[in-house]
Amino acid sequence: MKVLKWGMCLAITTLLMLIPLGKSAVASAEETAKIYAYVDLGSEVYFFSEKSDKSALFMIPQTYCVEILGKEDDWYYVKYAEDEGAYRAVYGYCRQSEVIIAEQPLENLYLNMTVAVVFKTDEANSLLPGLGNLEISAAYYGAYTIGVTACSYVYCNDGFGYIPKVIESYPLNELPAKSTIAPVEEKGSNATLITALVITGVAASAIAVLYFTGKKNPKFLNGNTQ
Repeated sequence: MKVLKWGMCLAITTLLMLIPLGKSAVASAEETAKIYAYVDLGSEVYFFSEKSDKSALFMIPQTYCVEILGKEDDWYYVKYAEDEGAYRAVYGYCRQSEVIIAEQPLENLYLNMTVAVVFKTDEANSLLPGLGNLEISAAYYGAYTIGVTACSYVYCNDGFGYIPKVIESYPLNELPAKSTIAPVEEKGSNATLITALVITGVAASAIAVLYFTGKKNPKFLNGNTQ
């Protein structure tokens, strides 16, 4: 009986210790899982610096993604690009209804393309040779149209800005066969609750078994077997 009790106590202790462990494991998996949404082919989706239509910065290139970091009203708080090469990550907003949740990350999350920016230098004197024009590569983020003027939002020389240049074509991602808009799941899925309930139920059952098996039958007290 002592061996049985010791084994049951060990099992209960182990199960109770697994409850916070299970929660932390699920939370860790949720934290590392990234959610992306992409712009469908033929759609015009703007990236905003604030939750306002007046703060548009550029149109996210078609078939490319934003990483969803949160939800606020009918907006997604997102990240576009990475701190890599000529690019710098930018954080802002886009409309939830305008992007499509990607069940699996696309082959290329962000468009990686540079454009040439030409700076014209002033001549010191018409009789002296000038320095000539300077050409610098800029990271292309997306197009922006104001009135009838089309331009491009770029990162160059440690700063963001617009250049009067339009990118008419760029490589496209291959999109999934079906484009279905789906809501982002809230953090803390039901799996965490279900896991905790199952472990708690098992622990409670073990405690009940230990309780009832540990009680002595009154008929056997004082050596009375009748």
